[in-house]
Amino acid sequence: MSILQNATPFNSCNHSFFQRNEWLEYEKTGDFFVSTRRRWSECRKCHKQNVLIPKERQTYGIRVFHSNIKDLLNEDELPVAVNLLSELIKGNNNKRWVLLRKKLLQSYPFVLLDSTMEKLHLNGILIFKEEKVTLAWKIKQIKYHEKYVDDIYKFIGKTTLDIPIWMSNPFLSLSPPKTLHGEKLYKILLEQKKFLTQDSEAIIIDELGNQIVSSSARKGYYKFIKILYGLYENAEQHRKEYWKIFSQRVFGDTKVIQLNDKKRIQQLFGTKLEEFGIISERSEVVLSGECTWKYEGHSASSLAFKDYIAFPRDMINEMKLISWMSSSMLIIENPDLYFSIIKSKLLLNKKWSILLGSGFVSSQEVSLVYQACDLGLKEIFIWPDLDPYGLLIAQDICRKLKGQEVSIYLFGFTEEFFEQVGIYKPLEPYDIDAINKLLNQGGLQDKISKVLKKMKAEGKKAEQEILFSKLAKKDFCKCLLTESISLY
Repeated sequence: MSILQNATPFNSCNHSFFQRNEWLEYEKTGDFFVSTRRRWSECRKCHKQNVLIPKERQTYGIRVFHSNIKDLLNEDELPVAVNLLSELIKGNNNKRWVLLRKKLLQSYPFVLLDSTMEKLHLNGILIFKEEKVTLAWKIKQIKYHEKYVDDIYKFIGKTTLDIPIWMSNPFLSLSPPKTLHGEKLYKILLEQKKFLTQDSEAIIIDELGNQIVSSSARKGYYKFIKILYGLYENAEQHRKEYWKIFSQRVFGDTKVIQLNDKKRIQQLFGTKLEEFGIISERSEVVLSGECTWKYEGHSASSLAFKDYIAFPRDMINEMKLISWMSSSMLIIENPDLYFSIIKSKLLLNKKWSILLGSGFVSSQEVSLVYQACDLGLKEIFIWPDLDPYGLLIAQDICRKLKGQEVSIYLFGFTEEFFEQVGIYKPLEPYDIDAINKLLNQGGLQDKISKVLKKMKAEGKKAEQEILFSKLAKKDFCKCLLTESISLY
């Protein structure tokens, strides 16, 4: 049956279409293997399908690579390749090209970067993920081909892969479950442990009997097991958190859990993961402030919106800011606090813009801030929750904006603010571990060290939204300017 055909007549249906997509298998096309994202619209009622023009693809070269990577490159291309591949390794193969390109072009000329990438791409080492813009394909993301990961480590000077602790000691002791969802996870983990102790191949399957992951894919399997342990903690402790916060807590890095890992979890438990403590990620970049932008040849202004704008995430890398009014920006982690500040109009709109971070900021938020910096943004104030992850979020923003001509400040992270909150949550063991790591790393300002030590001594943490009613009675702008701690 054709994709445009259906067993029931379409002409009598009042269509209600929604869009669907899937990645196709790689096929040889000329000098490359190409995988295209197939897109179609489908009627919810009669299931009529209309094919849409594909706008995304992934490609890598067909040349067979059997030698050392350095043999593929000229002498002046070697340091470029080392830097590029090292960045991809550090970023767990999940780097946005628009940001990585900007960083690399600070050290290398465009022609040299372009020739290096082309050779790595033609030899199958780099995979380009591209979007169709007008009539041309534009690189959106680059990844290394995982089958060459050992060659890449050797090339960049690492002779052996670092074994994470969650691979060397994958199965931890668990207390018996008290919740239904905890019981489900507990059963899976005990079953997998039993398979491995019997030297059998361990396989996790979904309800239909389809394989999700196998112990033969060693790193992917043990990562999945570690995620299941984290979900068990969520279920038993009634935790609710975004994927990035979850990844930071479980693996110590926001980027370890990637899209493929999330899809595997959804295959096992379904797409709605709230019952396992995973909150759905926002699909928009939320901003309040006066600006104008251009997108697909059209210009628009934030003045046409009330209070704030919600940009679709996939729009950010394709739009260009034309003007930016505010010299100062406040980044808020907590959504409830964000909208309270917006609705109360505590900050002057022309001087201030306000960005919703919702935890660790994404590449889209960073891209927007980069553009704003080029148009006059001079100061950024970060207001996270009063817990160790709040400070990690602030440090993460500093790292991502390093090199920009912007001053960065931390607000609300002092003993005085901590004492004013009045309502607290108990610290969990992983909170204490995070505090110890922060204190041991050194270089923290005295005020920040004191509040971390106070949290640890009193065994509690706090959310900043509780302070809103007290701050609303003060000159909030003055508080930001006088009571913030300089980070960068």
